[in-house]
Amino acid sequence: MNSFWLSVLLTFFTISVFSQSKSQLQFSAVALDKVIVKIEKEFEVKYSYVDTIIIGKKVTLVKKFYTLDEINLEIEKQTQLKTSKISERYYSIFSGNTIQNTIQLEEILVESFLVKGIQKANQKYILSPKNSEILPGITDADVFLSLQQLPGVRSPNETATGLHVRGGTADQNLVLYDGIRLFHPGHLFGMVSGINPNTIKKVTFYEKATNPKYGERIASTIDIETSTDFSEKTKVEAGINSLNADINVQIPLIKNKLDVQLSGRKSFTESVQSYTFNQLATKVFQNTDFKTFNDDNKFQFHDYSAKIIYQPTAKSLFTFTGLSIDNSLNYSTRDEDFSVSNQEMKIYNTGYSFKWIKNYSESFSHRILVYYSVYDFNYVKRKQAQMTENFEAFKKLNRIVNSGAEINFSSILSEKAVLDFGYQVSGNDVSHLFNSFNQDVGFDLNLGRLYDVVHTGFTNFSHKYRGWNSQLGLRYNYYSKLDFYTFEPRIFLQNKISNAFIVQLSYERKNQQLSQVRENVANDLSLENYIWVLGDNAKYDIQTANQFTAGLIYKKNNWTLDFDAYFKTFDGISNVNLGFLNQNESNSGNGFTKGADLFVQKITNSWRTSFTYSYQDTQNRFENLNNNAYFQSNASNTHLLNAIVYKSWNKFTASIGWVWHTGKPFSDIDENGVILALNQDNLPNYHRMDFSIDYTFSIKNSKFKTGISMYNLYNRKSLLSREYERKYASFSDFTNERYERQDFYSLGFTPNVFFRISF
Repeated sequence: MNSFWLSVLLTFFTISVFSQSKSQLQFSAVALDKVIVKIEKEFEVKYSYVDTIIIGKKVTLVKKFYTLDEINLEIEKQTQLKTSKISERYYSIFSGNTIQNTIQLEEILVESFLVKGIQKANQKYILSPKNSEILPGITDADVFLSLQQLPGVRSPNETATGLHVRGGTADQNLVLYDGIRLFHPGHLFGMVSGINPNTIKKVTFYEKATNPKYGERIASTIDIETSTDFSEKTKVEAGINSLNADINVQIPLIKNKLDVQLSGRKSFTESVQSYTFNQLATKVFQNTDFKTFNDDNKFQFHDYSAKIIYQPTAKSLFTFTGLSIDNSLNYSTRDEDFSVSNQEMKIYNTGYSFKWIKNYSESFSHRILVYYSVYDFNYVKRKQAQMTENFEAFKKLNRIVNSGAEINFSSILSEKAVLDFGYQVSGNDVSHLFNSFNQDVGFDLNLGRLYDVVHTGFTNFSHKYRGWNSQLGLRYNYYSKLDFYTFEPRIFLQNKISNAFIVQLSYERKNQQLSQVRENVANDLSLENYIWVLGDNAKYDIQTANQFTAGLIYKKNNWTLDFDAYFKTFDGISNVNLGFLNQNESNSGNGFTKGADLFVQKITNSWRTSFTYSYQDTQNRFENLNNNAYFQSNASNTHLLNAIVYKSWNKFTASIGWVWHTGKPFSDIDENGVILALNQDNLPNYHRMDFSIDYTFSIKNSKFKTGISMYNLYNRKSLLSREYERKYASFSDFTNERYERQDFYSLGFTPNVFFRISF
């Protein structure tokens, strides 16, 4: 006991002496981010800040010895920013015009993960798209394409939004935009992100040990936040690339109290079909009758957003966000019998959210969120006979109305302990309809609707002790219409063995009620052949996943090594996703994923090189299928390699990358449509090379940025997937299953140029 108190006394003495220590420093108009790096090294402290607020800030210090308090005071005087002490080692830098929630600050483990603008903090990644350095093959820092560069994240179908995270599917990712739930966050059938990256302040990405305030999906969480910073003057930013043009405006209505942000992005693909669009269309519309787009046959998209920021006092902040994402397709063809077939499709995802953040003190705050979101899918195919009024038509509808509210309390119990807790209520009204009709009669092929309200309580306790960082969380869900409840424990343990080594362990359990299944009724348009359904523990189960991880991080001499191994089990998945079975024969199954991710990076003054290797084995099992044995999942890629080299010089930056992975599994069927072997064969290996370069310059008070990205530089044509489409050419096909094989190939060489201006 005496030795314990002696250690406490020595620790207190060391901290007291350290707080009064001085260091000799000198800076002459040096960028604040570089000053911070030097200060952190000299005083062995860490600063937490948002990249956007320090851009353009510079600091000058005459040569002498400074205490840390003196340096913080100089930073405040010279930059008009504020500094706040969180603990003896941790400080924050924030804008004095914006409410500061110090409770959420935490240590950044890797400052530049892949590139500047991507950071790793404990069990999550933090992306700042507006400040991100260029990545190979990516234009305008597309959020979802950027996420694909991270370990354990892949897109087996080569789309932007089709993210598969650690064996999960795209519908198992929770995507939030200022709290608004997004169910279709893409354009051009997922090839382009539906979120304008130039409106985003921060993206938080969880793929393990997810904070229990997040639920609803069993794979990952992508939390997108727009800026809450006030502007001293009206700001305008605009840009154009080979697919669309956008503009973003921020207008201060009342200085440091009321701002309005407006954003719009619109395609011009309905008027001008660039080479980039034609390449994307060739990939997207293969195996369909969509061949040529012109003034009559059009595809177009747009997204709009608006945000109001109001800060009545220094401790309260109110925001209101509105978002609209729209895709539409109108295409007509003339058949051999001279009849005309027309296909129209519209996909909407709109939403609104209201937030109120209040800091009662430096150690206690609350956050209230109210949100509303609507997803609408409307597809109609109509075949009109020549010279008569006779027609045949097929309609497909899918609609989600999602709304909810939550209150989250955060409390700093001590310098080493933080407690979060709260309550959420959410409702989902989900319906779908498949209808076939003509001039005389119509009948429903499939119809369903389900509504449920979920009540959730959650808590998370974070604690630091003797080199250990632990987070213990619990989430409780009660599904009122089903009278069913679930518990979701979340555990994260981290130990800093030395200045160079960090070990991590985690466990999480998640549940998912809303998911996508593959429809198998008559539909010639095979692009959007999944529908959203709500689990009822009858026809569709509530999905459950458990994930265990163990990892190691090594950082020294500008080298970073990040290794993570994981084992994941899941239950309640539907065999309808296989695309072989009739919807009425659906049953649930289970599976597992075992994998490992290795990331290695070396940074110099102007070079950055990274290498990623991922191993993943995902297996599914269903009763009365494949002799009740496990088989590979449809989107499994066992091995994946990704190498990136980044270089900056003068006002240029360039990045080149190479991707290689093993081919997806596929099944063999005989001439009668009977499965011979379920996902026992694999397609050929896939690989491609991407390249991007940009140039940044200024003229007076305006900033300009231009560049080009090139996807699949050497134009390799890879077989992405082999699927079998259920045919309904005759009436007997409705009772006797018949399939036709379809091969889908990768995107060819696709350049994209862009130009941006801000003033």
